Amino acid sequence: MDDYKILKFASLFHDIGKFYQRADNLGKSSHAYDSKYEKLDMSDYGKSGAHSKWSADFVKDYFDDYVEDLVLYHHNPSKSDFPELCKIVQKADHHSSKERISSEDKSDVLLTPLTSIFSRISLDGEKHDDLYVPLVELDFTKALHPQSEKIKNGWNLVPDYQHLWNRFVDEFKLLENKDFESVLALLKKYTSTVPSATYYSESDISLYDHLKTTVAIANCRYLFSKNEKLNQTDTQDVYRIINGDISGIQNFIYRVQTPEDAQSGMSKRLRGRSLYLTLLCESIASKIIFDLDLDSSNILLCGGGRFTIIAPNTQKTDEIVNKINLEVNHEFIEKFNAELFLNIVSINACGDDLANFDKILSDLTVLLNENKKHKFLNQLNEVFNVESGANYDLCPVCGNESEDVYCHDCLKHERLGGEVANAKYLIKYVANDKIPKSLFYPKLNIGYLFKRNKSQVSDVIKQNPDVKFIIYKLNDTNFLDFDISSENISFDFKVIGNSIPNIHGTPLYFNHLAEIAKGANKLGVLKMDVDNLGLIFSKGFKHIGGASISRVSSLSFYLDLFFSGRINQIVDKFNFTTELPKDTECEIKTLTFENKTETVYMPKKDLPKGEGTSTIHINYSGGDDLLVVGPYDDVILFAQEFRRRFKIWTADNEDITISAGISIVSPKFPIGKAALMADVELEKSKDCGRDKITVFGETLMWESNGLEKGFDEIFDFAKYLEEKNESKDLSRGLTHSLLNIWEKNFNKNFNISNEDEWNEDIQNRLLTKSYIPIFKYKLRSINNSQVKECVDKNGIKFMPWIKTPVSWVSLRLR
Repeated sequence: MDDYKILKFASLFHDIGKFYQRADNLGKSSHAYDSKYEKLDMSDYGKSGAHSKWSADFVKDYFDDYVEDLVLYHHNPSKSDFPELCKIVQKADHHSSKERISSEDKSDVLLTPLTSIFSRISLDGEKHDDLYVPLVELDFTKALHPQSEKIKNGWNLVPDYQHLWNRFVDEFKLLENKDFESVLALLKKYTSTVPSATYYSESDISLYDHLKTTVAIANCRYLFSKNEKLNQTDTQDVYRIINGDISGIQNFIYRVQTPEDAQSGMSKRLRGRSLYLTLLCESIASKIIFDLDLDSSNILLCGGGRFTIIAPNTQKTDEIVNKINLEVNHEFIEKFNAELFLNIVSINACGDDLANFDKILSDLTVLLNENKKHKFLNQLNEVFNVESGANYDLCPVCGNESEDVYCHDCLKHERLGGEVANAKYLIKYVANDKIPKSLFYPKLNIGYLFKRNKSQVSDVIKQNPDVKFIIYKLNDTNFLDFDISSENISFDFKVIGNSIPNIHGTPLYFNHLAEIAKGANKLGVLKMDVDNLGLIFSKGFKHIGGASISRVSSLSFYLDLFFSGRINQIVDKFNFTTELPKDTECEIKTLTFENKTETVYMPKKDLPKGEGTSTIHINYSGGDDLLVVGPYDDVILFAQEFRRRFKIWTADNEDITISAGISIVSPKFPIGKAALMADVELEKSKDCGRDKITVFGETLMWESNGLEKGFDEIFDFAKYLEEKNESKDLSRGLTHSLLNIWEKNFNKNFNISNEDEWNEDIQNRLLTKSYIPIFKYKLRSINNSQVKECVDKNGIKFMPWIKTPVSWVSLRLR
């Protein structure tokens, strides 16, 4: 094992002893570690370094003596046989843990779970109540949301630590080849909920995030030392923080040249385009780290068309980043008519800067925005070099030249969108474009394949023994299920929202999803994203000293875990089945395919877990935003449920909000335009103050605020009106009259463009009372006295926003 690899594993496991030590229960007279460490004291392992004995005991059974030495003495490098390497580990450890907040109290490590990173966020400097993450392995089928202080006080974590540690060791032994990426993935599974520091420190950073960023920093320091003299100060600019951004994404995904000719395969094509860009962004980041001899720990953020990398501050870094930037943009000009643009900027940083990573991110954002004003500045000749090509037809989707009905790229995107549907594995491979039916980025020498079972994965590996593979298990952390050992193969897991409505494996078209809706055959298109995310990263941690590199890593990890992973459990609530459920009232629908018909059943209550197929088509979900398509009614219900789960996941922190926009269209309406319409509705929600939903042309708060009614309460009234219409206690005519009253009294027909105008409109609605006489008069037709009383009371309360309930009833009962 060479020095660099020794350093990687020593950095990765330098604090594993904290995990091991807690599982060993601290209070026993004898410990699990080897007796040879018994004679060591603080003069050997350094201040606060007792856990190093447990760390060393673990690594000695799996790695050579060099790793054991560095781990044992990382708090006191003068005792190490390799002091220079050990100093790198020590300084990387310090720079990774710059965020640690001193606590006045000495916490009992066996009673102190991980504080949710979301509890720490405050935009006004006011401290929020701490919520705590359960001490469990990552499992996407179970709850991982923050829990309360009361639960914390009742926790004895010893059994949890022991169970978790034993599970980790058992799986670690399964790794015949201790490949770095596979080991890092295993630590992600078992240490993402383990607090890194609790003893006189606040416990808001997981052990995984600390270990991962320590490796990333150590990598940079080692490679920097090969080119420059490395000193052990906190002020030397050892690091280069690289930010990449792909612009033009929305136009690329949703632009359709001739919509009437491009509807066939559109659902798969949109999904494929989104996935193409997601994997392209990942591939660019991967290419940078591969060429710089770094590893995945150096990718701090990656999602939503953006990535952030920590790299060594060397000339090689400049050269490689510039080369990749030029090559990718050349590809964008050549293949996509400069519709996409890769924008890469970077900033030098020292160890002290890593404690204020929020400032680095803010400065990088300024550079990115400035750079966007000068797109393709160094490639203008390519942009304006218009060549007269052969006499090809134009692709109806993208408008590029095509020898067939659709161009090669659009066919590739359509195929990709089909392959990802309900796939179980993703294969990532390096430097081989000969693997059939794959997505391959030639300028990056990185490709991907989606597979549905282990045998398909094994076949690819056997047929390409010399190719470097990373095998990802999708949405399942039990990723070490292959009896394969090779230095060319790494194993990992990845969360991805890949729910595609299907019947017996055949994806449903958008017109089928519209037919599944109750009442009107309409599609709903939903866009959601987190509000003020840049502000959260740049200012959310100011009151506790700033967003350190570990906090940034942790926040991005938990956000993406929700959008990419938890979404799969949320969409499962909205489902249908092809077999009549027992003792469950259903609505029956018949769907027509090319050669047959299928009968599907829409249950009126939740199916048992694992039964049924989701109605929600996830076009994209990751990072901090999503786009889904489905039956209009399920999409509205999904938006409400997603937001409810998001608030729980983010510790119910009032400074972390999410906005939504929904367009409702005919299934024949071009879906690309419908997505753009949903984006316009989302922007209305944000322009009007954020933390809102825009649907049926109305922008509403999610929750009521005194007299101002929110979507949740208004929607409850909508469902009440629907129920009473179905039971004939209310007439359709009366419900329609409510809309007429609203239009005459509240529909001012002007565009609200900001929060002040929105608030003014709300106050005007609340002050309007002229509708009350006619409203009271209309109630005379209600015969049921209880219903009449309820509608009278709630009608007055909800009349300023009655358009939403009436629109819902109108569609559902059509």
